[in-house]
Amino acid sequence: MNFFRRKKQRQQNFQQVTAPWRERLYNVALRQTRTSARAEDWVQETLMRAWQDFDDLTDHQAVYAWLLKILDHVIADDIRKEARRQQLAPVISTEEIFLQEQQSSCQGPFEQLLQQQTDQQLIQAIQSLPEDFGKVILLRDIEGLSYQALSRILDVPEGTIMSRLSRGRRLLSKHLNRSESQVSFPQTKKDRKGRL
Repeated sequence: MNFFRRKKQRQQNFQQVTAPWRERLYNVALRQTRTSARAEDWVQETLMRAWQDFDDLTDHQAVYAWLLKILDHVIADDIRKEARRQQLAPVISTEEIFLQEQQSSCQGPFEQLLQQQTDQQLIQAIQSLPEDFGKVILLRDIEGLSYQALSRILDVPEGTIMSRLSRGRRLLSKHLNRSESQVSFPQTKKDRKGRL
């Protein structure tokens, strides 16, 4: 009886601690893939791993950072498995490999450029970046995490985080500027006649 009571109490504690963060975890996962099913799978796997390691969680103030770190490992594992599967049996994939970095915390031309984009344009642009850059941009500029939190989650020094963020933002700016310049505007009658 004591065992069952403890188990139920553990389940209630886990639900209470993780429930407020599930939607944000899903949004982070969704920004790294084009399918909601895959994002949901990643979140479920994250929560299963979190449940297994729940007794190791000592700082209940840092639950979101802890869950993000687990999610990052889940995504990296899944991408590695997918890469191995494709090496063994190449398949045409409709998904692009993962995101990269983004904007700085100070208001400037980069931030203005981001604000001009739709959510979908921004997500696609982030997904077009190399993985390491996309993650840092997503977690810093979209999720608002500190350099220190990012360092813990991604297991890299803060200097590396800053470097990736800087480079990722430059890549993202180039991509967004290139996309904007490729937008074609409808021709007027005069334009069409002048070209005939």
